Amino acid sequence: MSKSVEAGMLRGRPFGGVMILIRDDLRIVTETIFCDERFAILRVANYLIVTVYLPCTGSNERYLICEEIFYTISAWRARYADL
Repeated sequence: MSKSVEAGMLRGRPFGGVMILIRDDLRIVTETIFCDERFAILRVANYLIVTVYLPCTGSNERYLICEEIFYTISAWRARYADL
C-alpha cells in the first residue's frame, strides 16, 4: 500500500477498507473498540457494530484470512458479551 501511495494519487477503488460514519448526536455514546485493516468494531450505547471487508474470490489464502477475521471478531464479541 505504501509503495502505491508514494507513486502518486490513487484513483478508483484500488484497495478495500472499512469506515463507519456516526451522527454527531451519537458521538457522546460511541466508543471505538477495535480497528483493523479489514474490520472495525464500535460500541454505540448498548450495541456492538461491526463492519467487515472480506477478500474477493481471487485472493490468495482467502479462507485463512476470513477465518482469522471471524475468529478475532468472535473474541471481541465474547469480551463484550454483557451488551
